[in-house]
Amino acid sequence: MPPASFRARVFIALVGISSVTSLIIGLVLYSFSQNQLMTTEKTLLTQRSRTANAGAQDFLETLRDPENQSLPPAGDYAEPLVKTVADPTGLGVLYVDTGGEPLAARDGFGNPVDPDADLDKLDLAEGALEEAARSTGGEGRLVWSEGRSGYVAVWPLVGREGTARGVMVYDVPTDEIEETLAYLRYGIVGAILTSVLLAAVASLLLARQLTRPLSETRDAAIRVASGDYAAEVPVKGRDELGELARAFNYMAEEIEHYVGEIQEQKSRLEAVLEASPEAVVATDPAERVTMVNPAAARMLGVRHSDQGRLLDELGTPEGIVRCVREASANGVAVREVEFGEKTFWAYAARMDRRETNGSGKDAGIILAVRDITEHRSLEKAKTAFVADFSHELRTPLTTIQSAVGLLERARERLDPLEHRALELAEGELARIRAMVEELMTLAQMDSWQYQLEVGPANLGEVIRTAMRSVETKAQRFGIEVYFEDDGAEHRCICDVQKLYQVFLNLLDNAIKYSDPGDRVDVTVEDASSWMTVRIRDTGIGIPPEDLEQLFERFYRVNKDRSRATGGSGLGLAISKQIVEMHGGDISVESEVGRGSTFTIQIPTEPLSRSSSYAM
Repeated sequence: MPPASFRARVFIALVGISSVTSLIIGLVLYSFSQNQLMTTEKTLLTQRSRTANAGAQDFLETLRDPENQSLPPAGDYAEPLVKTVADPTGLGVLYVDTGGEPLAARDGFGNPVDPDADLDKLDLAEGALEEAARSTGGEGRLVWSEGRSGYVAVWPLVGREGTARGVMVYDVPTDEIEETLAYLRYGIVGAILTSVLLAAVASLLLARQLTRPLSETRDAAIRVASGDYAAEVPVKGRDELGELARAFNYMAEEIEHYVGEIQEQKSRLEAVLEASPEAVVATDPAERVTMVNPAAARMLGVRHSDQGRLLDELGTPEGIVRCVREASANGVAVREVEFGEKTFWAYAARMDRRETNGSGKDAGIILAVRDITEHRSLEKAKTAFVADFSHELRTPLTTIQSAVGLLERARERLDPLEHRALELAEGELARIRAMVEELMTLAQMDSWQYQLEVGPANLGEVIRTAMRSVETKAQRFGIEVYFEDDGAEHRCICDVQKLYQVFLNLLDNAIKYSDPGDRVDVTVEDASSWMTVRIRDTGIGIPPEDLEQLFERFYRVNKDRSRATGGSGLGLAISKQIVEMHGGDISVESEVGRGSTFTIQIPTEPLSRSSSYAM
């Protein structure tokens, strides 16, 4: 059974409310009217019975013997007494003697009736007649009669000497009252039915009036849902329904605006995906393909016709499938995947759909794959070239070093000019050897052969060793180097030799890019799980535009000064990678003309005691 419409529910509710209200009002009116009629009946009965009883008293006095003033027996005057009282008053009358014996009775029309039967019909409260017969006060009272479903008046009949002569029972005929009550009942029932009918008609009209705007809003909502954003609800007034119509029309305009923006963004995104050289694949949480671009078909063999199929059923490289699963578990995953002669770089990220309550719900994975086969080939060739070039340089450098060593042993026989030439040769030889070492380190990092060998160390001692190595150079340049050492042991787990290389490079740069009279300060701060080393100089500083590229390979800030002092532009790049291999971070703050501050943060215990890294 289909559910009732809102209009039908409103109609039924209004009719029900009006019907119940009319019924309650009718019952209240009927009860009130009935009470009023009963009160009227009691008042009428009291007044008429009092008059009738006075007449009975008067008639009784006319029966006295003139000589002795005595009354005849009750049986002799009972019938005339009742007739005398009943005829002029129109009351039903029953005369009962003092012994409780009914002697005579007449109805409201003056007709004689059997007094015994009439007394039985009265069904008076027990003892009412006896109590009235014993009363000499002359006052009657109303007694409820179950037989007549109404009140009767019971009056004592008392002689002038105060002697009780019996009881007079008066009954007002209720035909008129019953007829009035019947008319009242019929009138109230008719009024209730009429009011219910009118309420039904009014409820139907009101329900239609109330629900028409809702029906119009529903129809407009269906049109908007089907794409007709121009649908409007007529605004008919300033009440709540009018406000609802205005709000709906505003909502439809906003939806049209946002849908237009979304469609524009979608078209733009589709154009980007179509033109992208990278393969882009989207999957749902169950790893079923939901979207692919043309590059995915060329690179991975995943086509538009494969939408709805599982990714691992399409011959996708296992490494890429694992990348998708890692992203599903961790949020983001990056992998380099070898597949036949191809090398792919895969990036996968989990898409979370934001719910209205603020929580996120897994909406699937977006996968981007780049073919880096050519790039890796070039890197391998470059790495091989750098390694071969460095190796080839080391042989003549060793020979030159030996020759310089021979000249060093004969230093005392050299003249001043030859001394100067020897010093220049030693300096240039050291610079070239450092550059060769940096190139060798670079080649090792690119080939994943550069590893950390970590162990317990005193970071303060590593810094002091690096400072001793640059002490001579600092004195030659007129630079003061200070280590704010409180004597505490700064213990951590690290590769001592490689961190020494980092501190040596940073101290060497601080001296190299400072002027005579400047100073370099080194501080170490211990935290619960981190060591923070700051190397601050008062040198020439670094321009803001160079800060972002400072840690890139072969990048040199002051190229003229770098050529004069020597430098390959690899030192900071290598230092950054060493710090990151330890799980740390390196950053710089600088102001031109006021110096630079390099901050190195190292965890006291790296996640792994042996690791390798490729740049």
